[in-house]
Amino acid sequence: MGLFDDRQRAFEARFAHEEDKAFRVSALRSRMMAAWAADLMGKTGPEAQDYVDSIVHDQVCAPRDLDQCDTLLDRLSDDLQDAISAATLAVKMDAIDATARQKVDDGA
Repeated sequence: MGLFDDRQRAFEARFAHEEDKAFRVSALRSRMMAAWAADLMGKTGPEAQDYVDSIVHDQVCAPRDLDQCDTLLDRLSDDLQDAISAATLAVKMDAIDATARQKVDDGA
């Protein structure tokens, strides 16, 4: 039974690690997207930081049954209104997601 227990613990540790990594990627992606959007909206200083914090808070506190990427895109699309198309926003999200994943993989 020792081998089974060891494999189960290893599986649980791997699952916990992957969940932690996904959370960190999501939070970093949200932060980076919000900072980019704040810049597009002309927000600077404390106003920009408050906006970024609001976006990250909403993403972290969002129910897990919702797709967080979609809720982030919806929020940013509403905030940016006609300043940028949904397709451009989605492309930017993909690019920032890749950057966030790389930074988390690199230990940032």
